[in-house]
Amino acid sequence: MVNPDTGMFEYLYFPQTDTFVHEKSPIRDIASVWDVEMLSDFLNKDELRPLIENSLQHYGDCLMKREGYLILAPIRLEEPSSIAHSAFMILALLHAPPPRRIQQISALAQGILRQQRSDGSYKVYFHDLPDEGEELYAGEAMLALLETYRQLKDARYLQSVECAFSYYDRQYFQHARVAENILVFFANWQSQACRLLFEYTQSAEIKQDITDYVCRMHDQIIQQGFYENIEHHPTLQVSVEIACALEGLNDAYALVSASGDKRAKRYHHCICTGLAYLLKLQCTHNGTEKERGGFGLSLENRMQRIDISGHAVSAFMKSMENGIECQLPVD
Repeated sequence: MVNPDTGMFEYLYFPQTDTFVHEKSPIRDIASVWDVEMLSDFLNKDELRPLIENSLQHYGDCLMKREGYLILAPIRLEEPSSIAHSAFMILALLHAPPPRRIQQISALAQGILRQQRSDGSYKVYFHDLPDEGEELYAGEAMLALLETYRQLKDARYLQSVECAFSYYDRQYFQHARVAENILVFFANWQSQACRLLFEYTQSAEIKQDITDYVCRMHDQIIQQGFYENIEHHPTLQVSVEIACALEGLNDAYALVSASGDKRAKRYHHCICTGLAYLLKLQCTHNGTEKERGGFGLSLENRMQRIDISGHAVSAFMKSMENGIECQLPVD
């Protein structure tokens, strides 16, 4: 998925014609750099370091000062700048090879803090635009702030996420503001942020609320038949949805497995169902050289998107970290 001319990712690849599509998707491009950093650390390999450095240089040149903090310039992005752009830039910078760019990370995080409203929610765009994509972007911002707190220990980041957690549970999810077709993606980013919040908050009450919130989201996904549909109707599924579901469900599993919660067994089974699908989906032997190792849009659509591979890789890593063992079908 790397363009040899730019040394950076291409977003779309069509194996049938062996062609890239030059479609801009800055949020997913920056997020994919973070995915590569996490995968490189996990496998202890550094052959993708030039890609990381080229990408960070490109998007680092997009940074601009605004009222004492940093954002990615909308003119350079060719789209409005949002807390999601800043969040993934923070994550990519935090996990980049040394030296750490602490001043940039802090200034980007300060920008997200400035976007938080008094009720705990985050204004999505840095300019005068109505909120859009808050189902995803808020969780991504919360995760980035907590990752920043992990390294910089600035209490403001933790306090911001504690406040946001309360809002997105009680005022957003519990008020049925998450559409059914978005729930998997909402639950993914909220769960990733909540797992870190559980680790860092000092409040026993918040810890209990976190577990309850995360489990309610994933129980609802299970009750809607999401994993049964994967098992019984695999050709009708979309890979990015399954990969995202597994990312979040692994975080839910990590929260309940240590306590002996009876839901852990159910979550384990669902994770194995999703992993079996992804393993079947991955191109390992046939196909073009660029296609091998990647994940198509579905079992019947070989088109590859870089963010799909990133979510799938993350799901595999989280499953391994959780010690998930499955009896997978043999083709």
